[in-house]
Amino acid sequence: MMITYGPTIRRLRTNQHLPQKAVYTGIVSRSFYAKFEKGETNISADKLFALLQRLNIGVTEFLYQHRGMEPSVTEKLRRQIRDNYQQGNFKALRAFYATNRYHALPEMRALAVTAYALVYITGHNSLHMSNAPIVEFQAVLQNTPDWTLEQARLSAETNFLLPLTDPLHHRFFRQIIQTLLAYRSFSDEIDNDLADAYLNEIQPQLLAGHLDTAARLVTELQTISADSQAIDIQFVLTFCRYLVGLYTDFPVVEKQLPDLLSWIDKLNLPFSRDYHLITEVHWDRGRNHYLRRGYFQAKNNDDPQSPN
Repeated sequence: MMITYGPTIRRLRTNQHLPQKAVYTGIVSRSFYAKFEKGETNISADKLFALLQRLNIGVTEFLYQHRGMEPSVTEKLRRQIRDNYQQGNFKALRAFYATNRYHALPEMRALAVTAYALVYITGHNSLHMSNAPIVEFQAVLQNTPDWTLEQARLSAETNFLLPLTDPLHHRFFRQIIQTLLAYRSFSDEIDNDLADAYLNEIQPQLLAGHLDTAARLVTELQTISADSQAIDIQFVLTFCRYLVGLYTDFPVVEKQLPDLLSWIDKLNLPFSRDYHLITEVHWDRGRNHYLRRGYFQAKNNDDPQSPN
């Protein structure tokens, strides 16, 4: 079945009160364009992009309009997977993986591994799940020079399973960020993906005691968020600052972080549950690190012969 974009182009053109000539001139002939708008023929990608430029509309918005203001099937499934994870419906995630693990479409197989990974990394592996599907996916990425958006998103979810000492961990993280930045103009949601990727990387760095690296990553995220209109990325940036602050300035952050979590709860944001769990992981560790650092600093100050 041929997908015809012509009728959607016609609707967008007439909504802007533009004559056909203002859109097709210099791109295609008048007769071809007339057939295209009627849905009688299709058009090459480069010419379609040129027509969209004439209409001052991006590819993402055009496809959204073409689908009748509905997200794509892949995007719907990705949101469904995220909703199941937020609701703790791990049975549905396992069922989605079982149904789609061998799907003919690579994007569906990637979504299947995403569902599998979310169950695996949260410890709901009552079926004694193996990490083999994740390892297999990472092996594919290792030999893929240019990642797709879905590959970058899935890698961001699973990269922390690679030890920080593994060179692939750093290489994958940088390729995640590089890929997401390349797709940034594709969708407003990419900024939220970037924020999640940084949050997922900052956590293991903190747990490993790499505070300087974690602080540097927060600075990178701040730079990215400076020209972003996405609200979620600002929440993630603030949360990441507080996570690092638990280790470096606990007496201040222990008063501020609960206020942020309470605010997120009141707004009923989807990542509220995750933020509480992450805070539980880092709260005592951060406090203990801060107290130990203060103890040794005080000891060094009391001992004039201690090295600076």
